[in-house]
Amino acid sequence: MDITTYISGLDRYADAMREQRRDFHRHAEPGWREFYTSAKLIGQLRELGISVKLGKEIINTEYLWSYPSREELDASIEHAKQQGADAEILREMGDFTGACAVIETGRPGPVVALRFDIDCNDVQENTQAGRIPADEGFCSENPGCMHACGHDGHGTMGLFVCRALSEIKEELSGTIKVIFQPAEEGVRGAKSVAESGILDDVDIFLTSHLGMGWKTGELVGLSEGFLSTTKIDAEIIGLSAHAGASPQDGNNAILAACTAALAMHTACQDSRGASRINVGTIRGGSGRNVVAENAYLQLETRGETAEIEQNVYRRAIDSLEGAAKMFGCTVKTEIKGSAASSDSDLALEPYISAGAARVPEITSYTQKSAFSGSEDATYLMAKVQSHGGKAAYMCIGSTIAAPHHNNKFDLDERSLLIGLKLYISILWEILH
Repeated sequence: MDITTYISGLDRYADAMREQRRDFHRHAEPGWREFYTSAKLIGQLRELGISVKLGKEIINTEYLWSYPSREELDASIEHAKQQGADAEILREMGDFTGACAVIETGRPGPVVALRFDIDCNDVQENTQAGRIPADEGFCSENPGCMHACGHDGHGTMGLFVCRALSEIKEELSGTIKVIFQPAEEGVRGAKSVAESGILDDVDIFLTSHLGMGWKTGELVGLSEGFLSTTKIDAEIIGLSAHAGASPQDGNNAILAACTAALAMHTACQDSRGASRINVGTIRGGSGRNVVAENAYLQLETRGETAEIEQNVYRRAIDSLEGAAKMFGCTVKTEIKGSAASSDSDLALEPYISAGAARVPEITSYTQKSAFSGSEDATYLMAKVQSHGGKAAYMCIGSTIAAPHHNNKFDLDERSLLIGLKLYISILWEILH
């Protein structure tokens, strides 16, 4: 088999990939609630004759960070059914989204895992004319849900990678696991997958992101410098009182929250490496003439290493507890998501660069670059690396219409085919 000719022939999937991405975009679903997306993926994978693991086979229920309520799950399942998801597949899935396709070649060789995230952002999409999704009729149909980060493209690439692998598996050796991961946004889902056992026999792990500042035709082989992060919700409980007649009888939770926010924002300096803290929301109180009984904060800490991040995290908790005590309040905190720091393995770069060389649409190759943010794929990378395996995170360039997580975001759909060709070419290097 001439792999260069085969990869060139993948152009035949360009239209189908575009239509699939647009279908996922129209039916954007938030983390842990990707029932339509998962059911569609599972159905198409089975049509290809590919074995699929789902539900508790790929999810460790001890790590369900920010998991929806029973009512939210039921509503999402019913909504997915109304939008055309297969009812029997939804029944099989139960309460858990995501899937893992397992492609066995029947010949001994490495176990390679690929990961594609599938959730959307909590963003209301801009539907004004002049945007391609609006003009061509594929804006999100789900209020407050938008694929504003490219995960609709990720899921599409993963599906068509499986389609291509099913065509050429007789030419390969080993096993390929293609993981469609729920709940990446808020770094909530990967830990549950990492601890499910699905990666315990994996030798090589590959994943990627579209865009991220890189234009169509550009490729970063190895991303590094992922920041460790913890996402925290805090509730400060005070005591209400009449703000005019008896303020001394109350304990003001809003004052405690504001004091904590100011304190923790001065406490993230660390000479050992980059660190971050951000209080993203504060809300509380019930009226202008009532001493606030409750205040709620959503915050995050980040660090270049887990040690740095945990130092910032402890300072944030100390600030919350100290401010609460200062104003006679108490505080409850809950971790809502987390990701580890991680770096790609240089040992995988020759496979990536050789794979990229077969893809003529890749016109610029950068061996390594800092990611500068956080991504929960790091838990998957670390799980494979912990038993001697190798992992790499690529950035596949895609010229975007607006920044990631913006309500006018859109990706260059040409990058979908580039990603498909890249993955197949790399896997050929590893498994042929």
